[in-house]
Amino acid sequence: MNAVLRPAVSSLLPLRGLQQWWRHAALVRRQKAEARALMALGQHELNDLGVGRSELPALVRDPA
Repeated sequence: MNAVLRPAVSSLLPLRGLQQWWRHAALVRRQKAEARALMALGQHELNDLGVGRSELPALVRDPA
């Protein structure tokens, strides 16, 4: 009975690839949203952070 309720490990391998793809897609979406929010900051907010507008492209670039 338990064998019917639990799938074989080999049947889960395609789902692992899908899970990795989903996590990567979520990470990319999050990075793009953070970059948009950073680029939308006003000059006073950037000054508060100690960052100049010319430094923003280097901050939003992918570190990889």
